Amino acid sequence: MPRHRVHIPLRWSDADAYGHINNVQFLRLLEDARVTALGVDLLDHARRPDGGALMVSRQEIEYLAPLAFRIPPIGIDLWVTRIGAADFELAYEVLDGEPGAETVCARAETTLFSFDLDGGRPRRIDTATREKLTGWIDGPLNWKRRRREPQAAR
Repeated sequence: MPRHRVHIPLRWSDADAYGHINNVQFLRLLEDARVTALGVDLLDHARRPDGGALMVSRQEIEYLAPLAFRIPPIGIDLWVTRIGAADFELAYEVLDGEPGAETVCARAETTLFSFDLDGGRPRRIDTATREKLTGWIDGPLNWKRRRREPQAAR
């Protein structure tokens, strides 16, 4: 199954004065989900025999519904939408509610690239990483509010 669901607990400090999870905290939730899903072996250069690392080069997020603080963890679905020579895109849906009746609170996409820490530059994604990511490929993220064409300046 290309999409992976991880369950991430919320922290009391994630909530703003209105009792909703603060927009900035969503990026932390995405990071927690990404680390949980990809595993430390792909992300931690100290554990990789080749000394490489994955770095974030872009993140985009679309907030769709408020997410209120709660004790049970939330669900975050992740999947790969594109794999390039040195980078890939990881999509997310942040979910609230009971299984089968979830509300999508946010959609997001992160571009990650393989990085050679010793050389200080991007490098090709290694075979093992590419194989793992290929098993996660699913369709593109369906942005709700993205403009399809740039608007002319007024």
